[in-house]
Amino acid sequence: MRLYGIFALVLALTALSGCRETLYTGMTEADANEMVYVLLNRGVDAKKESLGKTGFAVTVDQESFTRSLEIIKEHSLPREKFQSLGSVFSGQGMISSQLEEQSRLAFAISQELSNTFSKIDGVLDARVHVVLMHNEQGTGIVSPPSASVFVRHVKDSPVVDMVGGIRETTARAVPGLDIANVSVVLENFKESVVITAPVRPESAVSPLVYALIGLIGAFLGAGLLAVFLKIKRKKPAAEASPSNSQSQSG
Repeated sequence: MRLYGIFALVLALTALSGCRETLYTGMTEADANEMVYVLLNRGVDAKKESLGKTGFAVTVDQESFTRSLEIIKEHSLPREKFQSLGSVFSGQGMISSQLEEQSRLAFAISQELSNTFSKIDGVLDARVHVVLMHNEQGTGIVSPPSASVFVRHVKDSPVVDMVGGIRETTARAVPGLDIANVSVVLENFKESVVITAPVRPESAVSPLVYALIGLIGAFLGAGLLAVFLKIKRKKPAAEASPSNSQSQSG
């Protein structure tokens, strides 16, 4: 009976260990910590696991996998890695045209500004689109530079009171840009009804319940088997006793 109990326990532990799914892998520890923090605040049992040289992974229970994907998508996780001016202009092997240089510069400034604004508390996502001054050679028409900033943030983010500062920072970063040509759009993040619904208690504990049911069933089965074998051993002795009594009476 002890052997059956050990076997059932091993099966139960195996079932429990297989109830987790890898949500994301290959992250830095900072990104993994942020993802776990967000998921835990939304009622998801998330855990960080070290993968050695390949970074970190975040795992969740199977029943919360789809919901977890929706949560990290709404929170723009993991954070986008923006390029710096140095990385954009590094490794140029050939002489570029003026248009290519302008495009690289506009992209590099956009990346730098996006990275800066994404660091503001409560900002989930920041995008900056920069258009540099353009001079049409055929017509001589000069288009002034412009920029548009999009910021997605949580409800209590201080970014709502920083629109003037965002416009001024953008104007100073782009050559010849007038602050009047900088537009800023703020979007307040709102959690959907499906996402914010609390996790049902039964879904959170069901793997453990199923494992315990299996464990109890295994012990009961082992107990019934032991009783059956015990009865089977006693039965031949009971059947042999009448013949012995007859031989003694003869």
